[in-house]
Amino acid sequence: MKVYVFKSLPPFLWGYTRDIRAMWTLEECGVAYETVGLDCGANGLQDETWFEPISPFKQVPAIDDNGYILTESGAIVLYLAEKFEKLIPKDLQKRAQVYKWLITSLNNIEPFALPVFFADLQGDSNPPMKALRPWHVEILERFLGPIDEMLKKQTFITGNDFTVADIIFTCVLREMRKNEVLKKYSNIQKYRSRCEERPAFIKVLNAYEDRLGIARGSAR
Repeated sequence: MKVYVFKSLPPFLWGYTRDIRAMWTLEECGVAYETVGLDCGANGLQDETWFEPISPFKQVPAIDDNGYILTESGAIVLYLAEKFEKLIPKDLQKRAQVYKWLITSLNNIEPFALPVFFADLQGDSNPPMKALRPWHVEILERFLGPIDEMLKKQTFITGNDFTVADIIFTCVLREMRKNEVLKKYSNIQKYRSRCEERPAFIKVLNAYEDRLGIARGSAR
């Protein structure tokens, strides 16, 4: 199994990139894999022409499973879970809950978390995005409030078992780790810590920092 990841990034992207999702899933599944590192080009895209047939949108991550190429982090983690029968229930209805929460993270939370991240990053240099920041935070509260209540009663996002939905949701939460959005949600913060304390995540993030050549803890 090959996984295409970043080997260089500007500091503002350390710890936010989606290759973490793919590698975390591989580690949790106990799958041996080889990383193929790419440099981050303009706007997070890759300029290497050889990469275009692998990822037409020039995005990381991508996997090569003995010639089968797959892109998009959500699709990758579901594929790995289904193939290796890990991190996803066999029961159809329980499995549908994993799909539900993974899609909720990508469709309902991340589209509003990322604009907050970029509004904070760009500040006064992007007045329209800065002006929309409160609206994005308000939309996030619609989702984060009920999830925080739910996590009072259960360990992970679908119940008591860790699944690929937790990998995606935790990585989306990490996009807000340096702003104030999550501070009012104590159960979500405990949940995120619980997921990030897993040995597989720690191993992946350490390897990520080593590959980028940055100090330990820089991507936390």
